[in-house]
Amino acid sequence: MEHFKARFEHVVNLIYDTLENRAGWRAVLEGIHEAVGGRAVHLLAFDARHGALSYSDGADMAPQIDLEYIQKYQFIDPRVELMRTKWTEDWLHCHEHFDEAFVAGDPFYQEFLIPHGARYLTACKLVENGEATVLMACLRRPGEGPMPPEAQAFLDSLRPHLQRAARMGVAQFVYSAQALVGHALVDKLRQPVMLLTTSGDVVLANEAARSLLGSTSLVQVADKRLVLPLAYHRAFLDQCAELEHQVRTDTGVDTDKPFRSLHMSSGPGEAPDVLYGFFTMLVPERTMGSFGLRPLVMLFFYHPSSAQEIDSDLLAAAFGLSHAECRIASLLADGLPLKSIADTLGVQYDTVRKQLMSIYQKTATNRQPELVRLLMNLPASAVQRALKADGNIPKGCAS
Repeated sequence: MEHFKARFEHVVNLIYDTLENRAGWRAVLEGIHEAVGGRAVHLLAFDARHGALSYSDGADMAPQIDLEYIQKYQFIDPRVELMRTKWTEDWLHCHEHFDEAFVAGDPFYQEFLIPHGARYLTACKLVENGEATVLMACLRRPGEGPMPPEAQAFLDSLRPHLQRAARMGVAQFVYSAQALVGHALVDKLRQPVMLLTTSGDVVLANEAARSLLGSTSLVQVADKRLVLPLAYHRAFLDQCAELEHQVRTDTGVDTDKPFRSLHMSSGPGEAPDVLYGFFTMLVPERTMGSFGLRPLVMLFFYHPSSAQEIDSDLLAAAFGLSHAECRIASLLADGLPLKSIADTLGVQYDTVRKQLMSIYQKTATNRQPELVRLLMNLPASAVQRALKADGNIPKGCAS
């Protein structure tokens, strides 16, 4: 108990510092995480007017995890309905609603949450009014169990201060085109990523993308517009326009094949160079408005000179593998049997088998040796298969 008493006043002071500094919430969350431990502490807000995810920050969070949740797993999260309708003033403890039998068979827990090292959720609403809903959640690992009573008492003593500061500073949590959650996540990614309008205007290029501009002539930015070699530029924009047409006519983007591929190489007489691109459409209605209120194209770049032995970012971009599927593929390449992989990830054996079947389907392989050969020959094999699988790639874009 002394452990929590020593931290209480410090965290309370940090809470009220946020009234003058929106960025101060990160220190609050880190202070709470240091006190209660666990996997992570997360603060998020939804703008009531726009229905958009308007704020997201945390302690020990990872941008790739947040992006994966926004793009895919939000739709199957069984906790969402509880947070929306079944709890208002008290704390929500997910284990009181979802027992181990449920967790063992639920794809959200087995494919996303547990592979990311989390299982137990303790959360509360700090604000819920006509402007915004603000939530704070503490996540704990499978082996840690639910929030201990002394840690829960500490959180409960902080709650009135958290709620008061969030209500007084609610303007920090409403939608702002200058502080978009998705943009902040992309900025933190190590892989080169650009956000573009479908006409090629560059909305955002993260630090890795800006660094890439100096190391290859195959992609440049001029007057805030993306510039590709002529042999590829028009084909890329045509595909972006096609994706936008699908969104506007409500014919839908193929969720089974979320990324399209682009393979560029230098022309005759130029220094040999090659660059791969993988792009997808970000639709506000499917990304909680976290990238803004208009459709954007998210374009990943992959330069072979930066290749790792097994590059999970390339696996995700080329084949649409989830983070959990990338980990399984990498562990298979390291020689681990499926039972050991299930034990390593802390998930059910049947979950790993199901995900392996998904990996086979996405990579157009049929057996483990074939999959491992593919993995060990990245990036060329991955890109070639991705290009062949995408019948919408014009001939000028394929190798």
